[in-house]
Amino acid sequence: MTAAVLAAPLRPAAPLRLAGAPARRARSMWLSHGQAARRLDRAGLGLYSSGGCTDRRMRQCTSLEAIRARTLRGAIRLKHRSGCPVTLTGGTEIGHVVGRYSHGNGYKLDVAPNACVDRHITATRPFRGTRSDGALLYGSPEALYARTPSHWDILFR
Repeated sequence: MTAAVLAAPLRPAAPLRLAGAPARRARSMWLSHGQAARRLDRAGLGLYSSGGCTDRRMRQCTSLEAIRARTLRGAIRLKHRSGCPVTLTGGTEIGHVVGRYSHGNGYKLDVAPNACVDRHITATRPFRGTRSDGALLYGSPEALYARTPSHWDILFR
């Protein structure tokens, strides 16, 4: 693995506040792990960590620290629209590919596959081709779903 993959993802810089915009909205663009976990719990989504931890600096953990609120809303929307059990297995922890629209920058989540989620995504999202790693891609205006051998890797726009 390259050093770039092993390096801790960058925490997004504090969002710029536009003149006249309430400070509360600017601060809520990214959530703490605790804030995100409470929202998931209220919405009935699961959160699984193979290491039983939430430290974003450890690859065996599943962290939601500095997740975008919009990304989390996308996962909750997936559960509500599909009626399926949805469990997050990857968030902002290290170990994912780095980039602007990456896990570390709060744009992507990993979701555990199950027959219901698989059926919903493949039946309601148009097939968009194959990613360079062989993952099948399904897209919608709000998200791009990549089916890897072990999970759904979802980019929430």
